[in-house]
Amino acid sequence: TMYTASEKRHLQEGKEVLSARYSQIPLVEYEGRKIYRFTFNSLFEDRSICINKESRFTRIPEHVHAVIEFLYVYSGKCVQFINGRRIQVQQGDICLLDTNVPHSIEPLDADDIVITIDMRKEYLVQGFLQRLGNNGIISSFLLNALSANAAHEQCLIFNSRNEQTIHPIIQNILREYYDNQLCSDKIIDAYMVLLFCEILRQYKDRAFSPNGAEPARIVPILEYIEANSLTVTLKSAAEHFGFHPNYLSSYIKKEMGRTFKELVILQRMGQACFLLTNTDLPIYEIAARVGYDNLGFFYRKFEEIYKMKPQLYRERGVQNRAN
Repeated sequence: TMYTASEKRHLQEGKEVLSARYSQIPLVEYEGRKIYRFTFNSLFEDRSICINKESRFTRIPEHVHAVIEFLYVYSGKCVQFINGRRIQVQQGDICLLDTNVPHSIEPLDADDIVITIDMRKEYLVQGFLQRLGNNGIISSFLLNALSANAAHEQCLIFNSRNEQTIHPIIQNILREYYDNQLCSDKIIDAYMVLLFCEILRQYKDRAFSPNGAEPARIVPILEYIEANSLTVTLKSAAEHFGFHPNYLSSYIKKEMGRTFKELVILQRMGQACFLLTNTDLPIYEIAARVGYDNLGFFYRKFEEIYKMKPQLYRERGVQNRAN
């Protein structure tokens, strides 16, 4: 087994001796005790994410992050204490930690390989949807729910059901990150989209199938609206799912905090965003393609949602692709 220089030092000095780098990490007050705060500022200067293999044979003392963290158990196991709660994750598991959640990691053994992927919160939420090229209401809903629940629960654990799909993605991300060849950042972004999609698939099944019961109905309803956004009406959707229109309307409002009509508009505007940034179609034609012959209404709703005119959205999209 190959050991890094720091791992060799930890084997010699013992598991309780911290690395010298901790003298440079600020301490913050948390519920009457001092804990470390990792900001990753220097590592984020020219990257969207930061990837690290955790050193074995040493404890990682209690700390908080200023960023979101994916902890992936590449092999073996990992024992964490998250806000005082002991959590053990196994090979293939992913632990999603929200910002400012106090946690520590017990010393890893020789067979324990743990990879952490740290990213700013906006990369996870807004950045993911931009990179996916899909502003659909189902992706937005799942991702925002994922982020909100990670904040509420402090961490989310995804078990190794999809290890055969997730593990190769992690391997490819590591290869691009450490080789750092031409276009590596863009390739990593693409692999991160794949990783997020796999996690969202698991989250959809887990989050909306409480206690093994039948999945909540909101997800198929959102999928139906996405697939039929140009023609769907409250009446046609209600008939499709066997509901009274009034019941469906109130159910959507309760679950989503938005009306049926607002969801349809959001879906159509998401399609407009994709066309703005990926085609040279004139704006009036894009409006027509997403179901709006009234150009004034299209402009007004677009600006309400995105706080800018469609042309500016298009220009910024082109700039982001160039970068």
